Amino acid sequence: MHKLSHTFSILPHIHLTNDFLVNKEILNHLPLPLLYVAPSRQILWRNRYAGWFHAGRKSVRALLRQVVQKEEHQRIAPVVLSSGVQVAVESQPVRNLAGNVEGYLLWVSDNLSGMVGDFLQVGVAIAQDGHFILGNYTARVLLDEDIVGRSWNSVEWLPPWHVVLRRGHQVFFTLTQSQYEIRIHTHYPWAIIEAIPQRLVEDQRIGVQFASAMMHEVRNPLTALSGYVELALMQSSDEDAKKQLTQAMVEIDRLSRLTSDLMWLSESREIRKEWCDVQPLVEKAWSVIQTGMPQKLAIDMTLHDDWIYVDPDRFAQIFINLFKNSAEATPNGVKVKVWVRQDEKAHYVFIEDDGPGIPDEVLRTLFVERRTTKSQGHGLGLLIVKQLVDAHGARLEISSSPHKGTFVSIALPYPDSD
Repeated sequence: MHKLSHTFSILPHIHLTNDFLVNKEILNHLPLPLLYVAPSRQILWRNRYAGWFHAGRKSVRALLRQVVQKEEHQRIAPVVLSSGVQVAVESQPVRNLAGNVEGYLLWVSDNLSGMVGDFLQVGVAIAQDGHFILGNYTARVLLDEDIVGRSWNSVEWLPPWHVVLRRGHQVFFTLTQSQYEIRIHTHYPWAIIEAIPQRLVEDQRIGVQFASAMMHEVRNPLTALSGYVELALMQSSDEDAKKQLTQAMVEIDRLSRLTSDLMWLSESREIRKEWCDVQPLVEKAWSVIQTGMPQKLAIDMTLHDDWIYVDPDRFAQIFINLFKNSAEATPNGVKVKVWVRQDEKAHYVFIEDDGPGIPDEVLRTLFVERRTTKSQGHGLGLLIVKQLVDAHGARLEISSSPHKGTFVSIALPYPDSD
């Protein structure tokens, strides 16, 4: 009587013992390539991910030639998949109940995370010590096929490594490149790149656009309601009624800001760039946020006849939202500093406050989720800033440390030579 084959594993907790034919439908959905090959080297069955083996006919034939040399478990020489990832392959004979070999099951035994990552629509790359140590297929298409091992600074459109990685700081960058939205997160000593196709980003904005349409319908009755409450406040002599009406006005103002912010997010606004003196833009924005702000506010404008190439109205809105974020996040008052620098590539506008900073868990998901650290906030201020920075073709950097404030940098490209 022939001895039955032993149990073998293709992954931890996934074991096979003479039940391959029974489990074929389950294995078809396992996220790694599997082949079932006859002793004659003919492929009898493949799961839905087996196409990953197809780097070329020669590689497949070379793989099959190694299979039938033994009738026992074997580890096959590394194989290059269609995505360019090199992986190890294992083979195990599959026997019938009589103990005779019916075929061989082939599976990839390592680098599973790299393979699964290769089939994401989103690009992911990780760098350490100024060099890339990992990149999935989408990231390699965007950055370079041979990105692993290359210097970070060799990719011209990325911010310099010394800017990206600062010990003790969680830093977030956002920019656009080749129809991708690029998000760079740092977690010392690593920098992580996410490259998200812009069509996926646009899909996420459908909800905002719908909400904005509703806000148009709300805005007119809200304006009328504000007028009625203000009139009642002027005519009332009852102190308790005045307190309640004053609180009602505060809530109406908050709803008005929300409707305005939602419409800013969804409307397509043309950018009309011109050379602008920075100081008047900052002064205009600062005067706007001081109205109705009970906090102690201070600003340090280290500006010396600095000019930038922007849309003045839209860039003033960037300042307004950043100043408002700083002021509202700091009930005891805040000092904001603004200055400008330039190099051969761009003008840089810097805004820094001495507030409480942005928590790490919020910073990591900026612009992915609507986030706010304020009890009365709606989390749209920075989304508007990002939309306007993107519209200028600029790069946004946000870094923050708990209890040490927040730093924002906007890198503005120079106008074309023509």
